[in-house]
Amino acid sequence: MKFFVLGLALFLSGCSLWNMVGGNMLRTNWEIEKIVVDGKEYLSPQSLKAQAISVLEAKEKNTQDNSFDNYLPEANPQENTALPQSEDMPQNPNKEAIKENEFLSIKEVATMVFDQTQNRIYGTAACNTYFASYTWKDTKHLEVGNTGMTRKLCDPDELMGFEFRFMRNFNGMFTVTQDKTSMILDNGKMQIYLQ
Repeated sequence: MKFFVLGLALFLSGCSLWNMVGGNMLRTNWEIEKIVVDGKEYLSPQSLKAQAISVLEAKEKNTQDNSFDNYLPEANPQENTALPQSEDMPQNPNKEAIKENEFLSIKEVATMVFDQTQNRIYGTAACNTYFASYTWKDTKHLEVGNTGMTRKLCDPDELMGFEFRFMRNFNGMFTVTQDKTSMILDNGKMQIYLQ
């Protein structure tokens, strides 16, 4: 009788034998920090923006530090003052500076949400949304399948590259490594770093 009551209590509390054997997510809402495909790292949109901000701050700090050293220009009597100074000439900014400015304007955040009631994964990769289904094989492995994504063009191109590589490899058996603040999904070809 005691075992029947205990079994009934477990059943009514939502605990099933499958949930004890299957995996469990500590959280359901995650942000994708980066993916690593074949050993090459691809940053998520929010990580690209954070990196661009830190580069800009470092450049501003260096500019401020150097501005005091270069405050008084040296006079050069052989300089031809009739020609326009190089700073008066129109200059094309280099591609790296353009990319940094594009990264600063990124508003997208790559997300991954695990709907544990329907065993579905969905989220935003960059400017497109994606979805998939998943099943737990044991407490450390889940299988992802039936994946799909919307097909909008993203700008800058690095966002499209991130989405392409993410969706191309987002299927199959993933090993799950998680703690309270982060999780890694690894299928052998791609690692997805979540926070």
